[in-house]
Amino acid sequence: MTPTAVIGVRELQKNTSQLVRSVQDGEASYRISVQGRPSDVVLTRQASDATAGATLAQLVAAPLYQGKSQPVVDAQLALVEAGRDAAGAVGDR
Repeated sequence: MTPTAVIGVRELQKNTSQLVRSVQDGEASYRISVQGRPSDVVLTRQASDATAGATLAQLVAAPLYQGKSQPVVDAQLALVEAGRDAAGAVGDR
């Protein structure tokens, strides 16, 4: 994992393209500081859609579901399926 460097808003404004390119290439991630104090804003690379989320088969095989009654498992899987996006992934990106 790439260490996170702290950069100021001014540097982000001046070098936006270069900074975004380095994040996309996996070379760096950045925490943005505001008036010299690190903020909760982070520039980091996220998993691609191809690697994000889990398939139904993976969820069923996970230890989380083993040993539970079928109605509980069915209810949990229904919640997961309701949250699946068009690409089939589950969760925020």
